[in-house]
Amino acid sequence: MNKKENLMLISKFIYILEVFLTATILIGIVLSIPDLFKYIVKIVGSDANTSYIIFQEFLKHVLMLVIGMEFILMLIAYSDNNIIYLITFVIARKLLVKSDTMIDLLIGSISIAVLFFVKNFIMKRDLDIDVNAGIFSAATKIEEINNKFNYDIEDLGFQSIGGLVYYLLKQSGSSIRAGELIGDKHYIYQVEKVSNGIIELVTIQPK
Repeated sequence: MNKKENLMLISKFIYILEVFLTATILIGIVLSIPDLFKYIVKIVGSDANTSYIIFQEFLKHVLMLVIGMEFILMLIAYSDNNIIYLITFVIARKLLVKSDTMIDLLIGSISIAVLFFVKNFIMKRDLDIDVNAGIFSAATKIEEINNKFNYDIEDLGFQSIGGLVYYLLKQSGSSIRAGELIGDKHYIYQVEKVSNGIIELVTIQPK
């Protein structure tokens, strides 16, 4: 076995653990939802000062559930956008619930501004496609790759390398996300970039 084949086995094991963790977190979120209504009942039956404190706890609870759901989305469909959203909600929870000074508010606001800049300017830059390093656009035709690089990739009825890799991942039960590895008889494919569940870049390495 070469390095990438070992990584494929490790990736499968990690995937199973992620499925287990995702299911556990989801169960926790569902079981926690009824507690929100308990907070509402307490708020209605309390005086102004007490209801304010209870409402803070209510916000903590809601935002923590939202963070949990965003975390699940990150595990299911790994993407840079999901990570940005998760961090944003964590900062928002800090701002809404635990910010007691202007410094806290300033740091939180700057953090959100930095995330906004990263998402809208840096992440929009396309990753360079270097075929010499084995990185291909998912739209590249398999026939073109075979002819140009003397590969012998079995297309299995698919025209593009992205379609083939997507099919192989689905057949093996693997998730569609950056860093995922999958192989056939002669080659190992690694997903380099995914956007909204669509594979954009793929690395190809002969076994």
